[in-house]
Amino acid sequence: MLPNLKVDTVVKNFSVKTNDYMHVVYVSTLIRSVISLHNLINNKIATKEIETDNAKKEEEFRKKKDEDTRKKVEDALKKAELEDDGKPKEAPQ
Repeated sequence: MLPNLKVDTVVKNFSVKTNDYMHVVYVSTLIRSVISLHNLINNKIATKEIETDNAKKEEEFRKKKDEDTRKKVEDALKKAELEDDGKPKEAPQ
């Protein structure tokens, strides 16, 4: 006892139901794609911000290191001048 699939109403009902299912699959795939694209854009923005922050921190660290090195060199030169004759000498120009 199989259903008679030759009747027009049955064929139409099956095709409507199949189309409804395909529409749901299509829309859900489309929504999933849009959400993935949105997450990708957010990730790119966050990565860019992190890279910018890291570059700023690195530049600040480099400046501080250069300043510390300069101070150490100046202190060493002053100390060497004082040890040479007890009087500070003028820096050569």
